[in-house]
Amino acid sequence: MMKIKDSKKKIIWLITVIALITIILGSVIIRNTVMNQEAKEGNQLAGANQNSELIANNIKKGVTIGGVTGTLEVLDTSDATATPDKIFKGETAYVNGKKITGTYEEQMDAEIEGIKIPKGFYYVGGTKDSGIVISDNKADENKYSAQNYSDQANIPADGLIGNQFVWVPVENMADFKRYTSYYGSNRPITSYEEPAKTGYNYETEVEDYYSMIKSVRKNKGFFVARFEAGKEEETVVSKKGASVWNLIEWGSSLTNPGTAGAVAKAENMYTDKDGYDVTSTLIYGIQWDTIMGWIDPAYKTTTCADNSFVKNSTGRGNYSGGIAKCGSNDSYRIKNIYDLAGNVSEWTLEEYETKFRVTRGGNYSSSPTGYNASSRAEPSWFTMGYNNIGFRVALYL
Repeated sequence: MMKIKDSKKKIIWLITVIALITIILGSVIIRNTVMNQEAKEGNQLAGANQNSELIANNIKKGVTIGGVTGTLEVLDTSDATATPDKIFKGETAYVNGKKITGTYEEQMDAEIEGIKIPKGFYYVGGTKDSGIVISDNKADENKYSAQNYSDQANIPADGLIGNQFVWVPVENMADFKRYTSYYGSNRPITSYEEPAKTGYNYETEVEDYYSMIKSVRKNKGFFVARFEAGKEEETVVSKKGASVWNLIEWGSSLTNPGTAGAVAKAENMYTDKDGYDVTSTLIYGIQWDTIMGWIDPAYKTTTCADNSFVKNSTGRGNYSGGIAKCGSNDSYRIKNIYDLAGNVSEWTLEEYETKFRVTRGGNYSSSPTGYNASSRAEPSWFTMGYNNIGFRVALYL
């Protein structure tokens, strides 16, 4: 009996142990299942939070990735037009998705012999007496300065890239006036008017004229185009080798010159253009006469010698019977200015008898004595273009 009782006890103990082990294992399994579920839910929540962050910061607005639509604002630089030469040196910007570094260096005020070199222009060479030459292209700067070229009275035009102008000094305002020219129409200066009485807008023309006078008085001179106006497509240039812009009207009428004539083309070359501090105009008669008096002071007293350039331009201009390109011959250069005599006559802002505009300088089809550098003429129709008439631009500060 004792053995049976002992056996029952052992069986009950074994069952109890097995039950306890089962309970413990079940608890562990349940606990691990719960923890795994919590971890899974935690990971899902973290993923959701990560996707939320991705939407805000990493996906471009309007773009959908994996069902997530982006909200990130991205600046579109594809239509930007800045170039390195328009951005200050060392500064950076993004253009069309690319980072660019600026190369522009602000031009410092420069003077040559007390003459201000205007903003947007650079000294090329020459002296105040021989003709200071400037260019609107920095690559031309100092190319023919005294350090690089000895003959300052004859600055070459070869190898220069930009539009070129020459300083005309006016030391005494009493000399800045119009003079009776030699030959041509051979009329006294009292036959002509400037500013014109029938201006394209009389008050405006008078205002422009006296603005020019004021500038000349203040700065003691003005700039004149080194060449007759050349034409590159529909752009005015002052460069050697350009085709002369002839067959161009003075303007569409005396009261409204329009946009296609010499008056408008000259004004639009630089006036109110960014990067320049000059006013460009069609040359005035008073400026032309000042140039003649600068070349030969005897012009001011009508006492020029018979062989003076302003009185007899033989061999000093193109009177060959056919038009030549701008600056075609260095023999036609005086005071570093080309083609003041011959080639094409040049429209001015001077007026004759309240109904004509005046041309100066003679042309290829005329006589070097009868229509010399100083001569005046009055074409019948200022609203027409002529093969032997062009124009020249002047600048004032």
